[in-house]
Amino acid sequence: MQVVFQITSAASDAQLAMLGQLHNLLQYTDAQKTRIAIEVVVHGQAWNLLLAAENPLADKVAVLYSRSVRFLICQNTLNSHQLPVAQLLSFVAVVPAAVAHLVERQHEGWAYIRC
Repeated sequence: MQVVFQITSAASDAQLAMLGQLHNLLQYTDAQKTRIAIEVVVHGQAWNLLLAAENPLADKVAVLYSRSVRFLICQNTLNSHQLPVAQLLSFVAVVPAAVAHLVERQHEGWAYIRC
């Protein structure tokens, strides 16, 4: 299985809900002994989810990363907010355009979940 999550909201309740969904999905696949690839594509106003400093959700994000969840951020979002990569959690990868990445993943057959 392969799934890509999209989040654009800066609201902590939306971000926390998504992190909970990721945790639940991993628990399910672990129990079923099913392999899964998970990506989280962050863009729009959700960039604060991936900040290294002053981020109350950073530990939860890091735990999910340690369980093989890939966190990606849009270069266009970084540019529009003048946000340097150095301010992000060290494991965050950058994609040129989040929307294009989501289209590519869906074309490749990945399940898509918008949070």
